[in-house]
Amino acid sequence: MPAALPSLVLIGPHGAGKSTLGRALAVRLGLPFHPELGMELAADPAWRPPGATAADAAAAFDQELFARELARDLAWAGQGPRIVETWHPGNLAYAARRSPRVAAAWLPALARACRAEGALVLPLTAPRRVLERRQHEPGDLGFFLEVGDAALGWARGLGLPCLPVLDAGGAPPELLAARVVARLSGAAPRLRPLRPAPPRGG
Repeated sequence: MPAALPSLVLIGPHGAGKSTLGRALAVRLGLPFHPELGMELAADPAWRPPGATAADAAAAFDQELFARELARDLAWAGQGPRIVETWHPGNLAYAARRSPRVAAAWLPALARACRAEGALVLPLTAPRRVLERRQHEPGDLGFFLEVGDAALGWARGLGLPCLPVLDAGGAPPELLAARVVARLSGAAPRLRPLRPAPPRGG
């Protein structure tokens, strides 16, 4: 494992391979993988009624999601690096589109959490045809592409260092994980958190 590796956050559009690569990286690096909480919440009809999509207005959903994500941060604090999917940049990218007032209200607390974790962000992408094939959540693919792009803007605005975007659409996850570890080995000593700037993603 690269020396002094921080937590690694995987962001990108739905279907880019965040969960699959996250699990492969967790095995390769010997770190825990924390999956996207939004998917867990969306599976509960109490939070996302049947027929609703990720683009629909959902203030209560986003409130609960931010609260759960921060609670998980607090429970993990001091236990070392982890691989975490979507996390605050991704959640903000969704919330800024469907419940912007909620996103604005939670932004100060989320920014503090990002500073405390000091995570490194790995943005993922994949060709559109791959994203279409992998899409299992109802909704317009264009929306998910916009959210994926916006998540990178939020990550940069929150002052999180970001690796170059990785195309995760073709290679097997184990090979992708090996490429990421090689990239981390070269990049980690040079990366420093950016100065937080007003997020442009939402």
